Amino acid sequence: MTTTIQVSRETLEVLRKIKERENLHSYDNVIQKLLKDAMKSERSAFGMLGKRSMDEILEGLRDEEDRI
Repeated sequence: MTTTIQVSRETLEVLRKIKERENLHSYDNVIQKLLKDAMKSERSAFGMLGKRSMDEILEGLRDEEDRI
């Protein structure tokens, strides 16, 4: 099913540039890519550091001279 949406000329220009840069075939592909990228950035960072202890993570963050 196809539908029509209304966007400003500025938005259309940005969509066109992304379409050309990413070598996409349609504006629908551009919008899908933007939405997919937005969803990726919302993922949780939980577990990103692996199973390291807090001491291992914090080790070396400060020099001895920085301590009071």
